[in-house]
Amino acid sequence: MPAYVDTPGGIVAADGTRFHTTEPLLREYAGGVIDAVGLDVLVRRTGVWLRSPQTLAVWVLPALLAVVPWWFALSLALALYASWTVAAPGLVFPGLARAAAVLEHPVVQGLVYVGALSAFAAAGHFAAVWTGVAGFVALRLGLVGAAVRPALAGVVDALYPLPPADQTLRAFIIREGLRRGVTLPGIGEVERRVRNFWGRGED
Repeated sequence: MPAYVDTPGGIVAADGTRFHTTEPLLREYAGGVIDAVGLDVLVRRTGVWLRSPQTLAVWVLPALLAVVPWWFALSLALALYASWTVAAPGLVFPGLARAAAVLEHPVVQGLVYVGALSAFAAAGHFAAVWTGVAGFVALRLGLVGAAVRPALAGVVDALYPLPPADQTLRAFIIREGLRRGVTLPGIGEVERRVRNFWGRGED
């Protein structure tokens, strides 16, 4: 299955992530990075990074349930989810994206939760068990994201000039360009065109 499909309306990734830019436009201004890394790799990393708030919360929740009351653990996990949702588009780390791709796998997460919840049940901490079950299901099904992201949309829009997917892809391209010594003189033009496509271009 291809990692993405390039359409006149923008790139659509296999995981459903949508970008307000096209492959020819990206290659025109960041061809050196794309040739070195691969647009499929950059698109996949972007999707993983956009899901990293969910991944972070899934892994943090059982650890918190082991040391603090269930309501405090849940509050902290949600606070981390919200904070990283706001920060993630501007802070990308290719190495961590590769690790997150493993950590977000449902089988890996499921095995950890089975072990953690079994331990909670054996210790009689049933509030932690049910909080863990509910939290895992809500996070994996995207229910938390559906509730939290609209509330944070205004903050994210104020912080970044591009939509989260495009902002994250741009950040990965810049990071790879710096790491490989590839100059990106046209990245500002890419941003301008994306802003115009998105309806936030300057007159």
